Amino acid sequence: MRKTLVLATVLAAFAAALWQPRAPETFAAYEQARLRTHFDSAERGLRARDAHRLTVTQQAARARLLAILHRYWVRGIFPRNTDFPGRYMPTFIDYWGKRCGVAFLMEQTGNEEMVLRIAATENNARVPELRNDAEVRRWLDANGITLAEATRIQPAYGCGTIHGGPCPPVSTGYKVATGFIVGSNVTAFTLDALPAGRSSRARGIVAVGTGTVGILVGLPYVGESGQRQTLGLLNAGVGAASLALGIVRLTKNGQTETRSRVRLAPWFGPRAGTGFAAQVAF
Repeated sequence: MRKTLVLATVLAAFAAALWQPRAPETFAAYEQARLRTHFDSAERGLRARDAHRLTVTQQAARARLLAILHRYWVRGIFPRNTDFPGRYMPTFIDYWGKRCGVAFLMEQTGNEEMVLRIAATENNARVPELRNDAEVRRWLDANGITLAEATRIQPAYGCGTIHGGPCPPVSTGYKVATGFIVGSNVTAFTLDALPAGRSSRARGIVAVGTGTVGILVGLPYVGESGQRQTLGLLNAGVGAASLALGIVRLTKNGQTETRSRVRLAPWFGPRAGTGFAAQVAF
């Protein structure tokens, strides 16, 4: 019994040391920094372009547009790609109503209806895919920017779920922990499925311990997407199976021990004597 508890404790400590819990704030900070860098680069690129061929009206509109772009990326409120959780895709308006850079520029220059129309019909469209949209072409011309420049402004946005769960890459530590935990659970599950013996209770305790650890490590990632969700489901699924079989083993073992303590059976003695024989196990 003592060895079993030591094994379960070591297993839990090992998993806790390797497990790196999800950190949505860290991912959000990384994504915000990435997008700010993108928009900063796009703004500097557009400001460096020679716009002397534009009309005075277009030059003024272009300068106003770049000022709006600057305020947008400094503010740092960017959309999340919830339509394609495993990929980076353009997103005009996300689940929470946050606008992408191009949508924000369009909206702030008096084209809210156009933005809503595009979001309703082509929410994940790239700017070049809108080149045949007459209203988009008029907006580009009025503000003195080209289709290529608008494409330069538009980034792809990171993955996630409608609940805001991030999906950063799976850490090496979590992969190692998954391999160790799943291997331990499979071993415990296999041993526990063997016929009961003198070590039946110990096997049940080990299965319950490894199963519990697998569930605790896997559940936080079940709501993720991509590889994190896959490993989370694997940990939680195998852990649940091991936990269930361990509980069944312990329950049956307890029932067997209870029934085996006192046994009664008919007794037939010499000379036609009959009665009951009792056996008590300690």
